[in-house]
Amino acid sequence: MAMFIPPHPGGLITEYIEDNNIGLRVLAKELGVSASAMSKVASGKASVSPEMAVRLEAELGIAARLWLSMQAACDLHKARETTDVSGVHLHPGMNVGSAPHRAVK
Repeated sequence: MAMFIPPHPGGLITEYIEDNNIGLRVLAKELGVSASAMSKVASGKASVSPEMAVRLEAELGIAARLWLSMQAACDLHKARETTDVSGVHLHPGMNVGSAPHRAVK
């Protein structure tokens, strides 16, 4: 079974640019960011920050939460692929399945 690789949110930006026949520089200007920053995000070389997510939400109407969720999924996948946890073991006192979950105040 093939492993699902979450898409970088930059792909959605690229799709929007192509579907609406606008240039990357035009979108960058409308968002109030540099063309360089927009290019890095659109190409997947930079992450969508919370600030960028809010700008994208205002401009494209796609919730900031979605942009950040996509970015988090992409980052988590990358971390799981590259982080060596072979020396890390679950603490014997931890039983996640039966531990009560406490809300953070």
